[in-house]
Amino acid sequence: MNAQRIATTAAKICELFSAGVPAVVAVDGPLFEAHEVFEWIIAAHPAARENTALQKIRALKASWGGPAHEPEPEIADPGRQAEIYANAGMLLDAHPHLPRDCETFEVWVARVGAVLGRFGMQAPGIECASWEALHRLQSLLAPVLRETGPRTHRYNAFLGDYARTPFGFHIDPHQEAVFQYVITGHRRALFWEGLSLRDADADWVEDTTGSTDPARAADIVLELAPGDLVYWPGTYVHGMEPKGPSLALSMVVDRASPRTRADVVSSLETATQGGAVALPPVGEPYDVRPHSTLVRHAAFPVCYERHDDVLLVGVCGRTFDWPDTGSAAAAMRLLDAVNASTIVDVEAILSQCVDDTLPAGLICEALGMLVALGFFAVPAS
Repeated sequence: MNAQRIATTAAKICELFSAGVPAVVAVDGPLFEAHEVFEWIIAAHPAARENTALQKIRALKASWGGPAHEPEPEIADPGRQAEIYANAGMLLDAHPHLPRDCETFEVWVARVGAVLGRFGMQAPGIECASWEALHRLQSLLAPVLRETGPRTHRYNAFLGDYARTPFGFHIDPHQEAVFQYVITGHRRALFWEGLSLRDADADWVEDTTGSTDPARAADIVLELAPGDLVYWPGTYVHGMEPKGPSLALSMVVDRASPRTRADVVSSLETATQGGAVALPPVGEPYDVRPHSTLVRHAAFPVCYERHDDVLLVGVCGRTFDWPDTGSAAAAMRLLDAVNASTIVDVEAILSQCVDDTLPAGLICEALGMLVALGFFAVPAS
């Protein structure tokens, strides 16, 4: 895969994320090929492993003293099984319809369609299929993950020619962002701002029968073609309407951090004091003026990490929450600038870091906090 194309697309993905509203961009050249994604699906979701009857037979023998089956070689684990749905209903046993080795997307669609009619499939966690799959996912999402802090992230492939799904027009509040790349086929994407929903909208949101029309027209409708990359935040109700057989690959970033807040706090405090040490008490906040010069006192840099929606800042063995989530990105640039030199010219810092979200007064207040926490020496009077 072309490294420059990946880097350019990763930057576009981060721009979409920063804008925060559903939008589509055309990617210059393919990000994923249908044959490789299909191979990843087959590797991550082999039909034999997802045969529920086979699993029950083996469990019965193991529980009742029957002969044990030969252990299988380690295979990829996507974390969740693939799901297949037809006529807006989920199949209890998907394994007969999963893709088979050496089967192409077109052959698979024809085989399963002959049995189920119009159908769809969701294949999560296929980044486990190969290092190439995983590295491409993380390369594309790296700029966003630098903004959010560590998050659970994954692929989720959607394929088939389904007219309706078991989830209807739905919302995924556990997701921070979704970036879906259309590989084959055309589809229409519909979005409604979820934060403006009323209780009465529960009649049509997540309506699996399709019997209740949305109470209002979609806020945003996007027509998608192969090579398009569409983004939506987790706050939006959404639904896709494929026009014939379609294969799309979502890159999903969840809202929850894989680490607890206590883990992040401990990590920051350990890093900013070089291990563990007895700390002096916190000093009084210092009134930093624009023409001041501050001299670094601390042996270790300020550290920070996003945890869920909060920016946690570690300074000399202590942590605090950055008070305003809207200025968190600017705050990270400020802290990077503070770490860059042992002598800080406040006026230079202000000219470098002031923006619409982070005014001069808040920057001076933050620098005064760093004096109180021991990062800067108290200036001589």
